[in-house]
Amino acid sequence: MSAWRKRAIECLPGSKREFEDPETSILGVFMELLPSTVAAHRNNDTSQLKKNYDFAEWCFRQKSEDLWNAAGVAFYEHLGDKTETLQTIHQWVKRDIYIEIRPLLKQRLDEITLKTVDSLYGLQNGKLKAT
Repeated sequence: MSAWRKRAIECLPGSKREFEDPETSILGVFMELLPSTVAAHRNNDTSQLKKNYDFAEWCFRQKSEDLWNAAGVAFYEHLGDKTETLQTIHQWVKRDIYIEIRPLLKQRLDEITLKTVDSLYGLQNGKLKAT
């Protein structure tokens, strides 16, 4: 079994059977992970949030384009879609990842919202503010 499948099962053990299915792609995993993350925010389930964001980060940092691309377009890009995830993105997504995914968010967020998120990271237009 691939490393990403094992990690996905550790993150969402209730989806073990689905994640073991060879027909389930990494995109399918993120399609389960995103609503799980929104629900964990609503329930203030920090344990599940840590698992979910750690899995997304692990995938994003892999050399395999399938993994980092799926994390970007099927998870991180959609964090701006829900208030629960948008308001706390800076607490769960590291700055270096935010800077890399910012172009994806820019396509989905209005300019004011994007500037607000930038400021949470100490950024101005996606770059460190000049001091």
